[in-house]
Amino acid sequence: MIYKDHEVVIHHCIDVNVPGYLILSPIRHVTAYQDLTQTEIMTIAIILQKVVGILQQISEVEKVYILNLAEETSHFHFHVFPRYSWMIDTLNAELFSDGKLDGAKLFSYYRRENKVDNLQDLSSLDQTIAFIRKRLK
Repeated sequence: MIYKDHEVVIHHCIDVNVPGYLILSPIRHVTAYQDLTQTEIMTIAIILQKVVGILQQISEVEKVYILNLAEETSHFHFHVFPRYSWMIDTLNAELFSDGKLDGAKLFSYYRRENKVDNLQDLSSLDQTIAFIRKRLK
């Protein structure tokens, strides 16, 4: 866990080795955005703004994607996914649609390609997690 208050929790995605790939969820169980309270919405918005700003301070982060897909779990959450310069492989057709970089495809590709089976494989993320945690205090 990186951050927790009365409304939200942030943790690093535990099965994908992409530094700074975060999951932001409300504490209260809800299944859809429209089920959030005004307070939860405001807290999420403020924390998202802070977290995106922090991620953009990391070397080589060019952009930060914020997604809600809700295909694998019924608890509402946002994926906060940093796009690093090393991710742009112009020779990889899987990342492009109509000759343009496709953020959704990039997200899916790197989630699949950087999946880990063992949490020990994530030990290299400790420095990034500490960087984010320190700036969120």
